[in-house]
Amino acid sequence: MKGSHVAITGVEKYFGDFHALKSVSVDIKKGEFYSLLGPSGCGKTTLLRIIAGFEDPSSGAVLLDGQNVVPVPANKRPVNTVFQSYALFPHLTVFENVAFPLRLRKMENAAVKTKVQEFLELVKLPKEGKKLPAQLSGGQRQRVAIARALINEPSVLLLDEPLSALDAKLRQHMLIELDAIHDKIGITFIYVTHDQQEALSVSDRVAVMNEGEVVQVGTPFEIYESPSDPFVAHFIGETNYIGGTVTEVIGDKHAKVDFPDIGSLFVYQDKPLAVGDKVKVTIRPEKIRISSDKPSALGDQMNLLEGGVDELIYSGFQSKFFVRVSERATFRVFRQHVKFFMDEKAINWKDRVFIWWNDNDGYVVEVEKP
Repeated sequence: MKGSHVAITGVEKYFGDFHALKSVSVDIKKGEFYSLLGPSGCGKTTLLRIIAGFEDPSSGAVLLDGQNVVPVPANKRPVNTVFQSYALFPHLTVFENVAFPLRLRKMENAAVKTKVQEFLELVKLPKEGKKLPAQLSGGQRQRVAIARALINEPSVLLLDEPLSALDAKLRQHMLIELDAIHDKIGITFIYVTHDQQEALSVSDRVAVMNEGEVVQVGTPFEIYESPSDPFVAHFIGETNYIGGTVTEVIGDKHAKVDFPDIGSLFVYQDKPLAVGDKVKVTIRPEKIRISSDKPSALGDQMNLLEGGVDELIYSGFQSKFFVRVSERATFRVFRQHVKFFMDEKAINWKDRVFIWWNDNDGYVVEVEKP
């Protein structure tokens, strides 16, 4: 496996009185595509700059393959960075922008030509070498920046919000390209983004950050399906978030919870629970089924509620329903359009509907003991 193993241990960072990073520790495997995900101001870019050597930590260590590189200057580290702003030289051609790191090393012209062409092929710009950056699209400029960052063959590539300046469709296309580049060269990628879909789409693992701390690390599946706390549940995608009191513990996997204005529902016991515990539960909208007709056969521990459609948003590939089940409780329900029948009964605004979901899809994200 190419790339470096990156270990961040107990990193703290203060800017005056502002505590930007609070004892951050993460372990990134060789060749991993690892994302730092969080809202603006959470500390993810500061952590990336510390790895790159552009900032010094107030305390803690940054280990590359076991060596603490905090004392090592940025230009001596086997790390390159791709910035949001591309940082290309406007007066140099695409070829010379990519060749720039090799020129600094005084590599012979023939070798430069061969290597630059190789990396332009890698980022699918083999015929654009004579153009200036201003003659390229935003996506093409970002590819040039990636080629220039990779041509020195770093063991770690840092990407700081590299796609945020692109429009939505181009961003999605570039994500696929970036993932393909990672698969080809196999070095360690550390990707900073505030966009949940970006992080979930390409990452081997994701570290979710909030207010200078890492609050959960896991695969995209783990982060989305089993959030560790209310912040992660809210930040990653959309969710329904309700609070109640445990009234019954059923074996070691399930519990019954009484929710004010809703009633009793079954939840998955992913955290140890006892009768009387106050809990917060998350249910993803796409896990909930919806119909104008009451389902005829449900399992013993399925949850079923009746309500009215307060709002309906049609998005082409799916519809979003906001179903009011009581005066103070509304559920979001997503229904994918996987088939289309002209004679299918449509659900409209103000309709009475039934919604239901499996008890395993209600996850406890917070527990308060009495």
